[in-house]
Amino acid sequence: MEVILLENIKKLGKIGSKVKVANGFARNYLLKNNKALVASKENLAIFEKRKEELNKKNNDLKNAAVKIQKEIDKFELKITKNSMEGGALYGSLTIKEIIQNLETHNFKNISANMIELKEQIKKIGDYVVIINLHADVQASIKVKVVSVEKIV
Repeated sequence: MEVILLENIKKLGKIGSKVKVANGFARNYLLKNNKALVASKENLAIFEKRKEELNKKNNDLKNAAVKIQKEIDKFELKITKNSMEGGALYGSLTIKEIIQNLETHNFKNISANMIELKEQIKKIGDYVVIINLHADVQASIKVKVVSVEKIV
């Protein structure tokens, strides 16, 4: 199915791009979430009328994402987890735990689909986690995983 994108979508295209996608992806995600229109003459005319408004909205979102990126890039997240003697964690650090810790530090609008882990975090140590704030803006946050101090 061919669609006209109404916003920048990573790995798919920019606003106004006419792209061919799977029918299910178009119906269940792009059209349902108002991220695209079915490519037709009528919808192309509708898009041309809204193009300036969509570009302005996209620029506003991008500017807001850049502000958040500057805050996140300076920030280091310290997470305490139970671990074994060798430094291996009981289980692994999940995206949900990262989001909960970010929320306690007033980073409220970050969802699970924005976070990219290059590898599972299964040991004590320092890691870098990528957060996709916008199709064009990525932030990287330093995550320091430390062990719970045991009281003897």
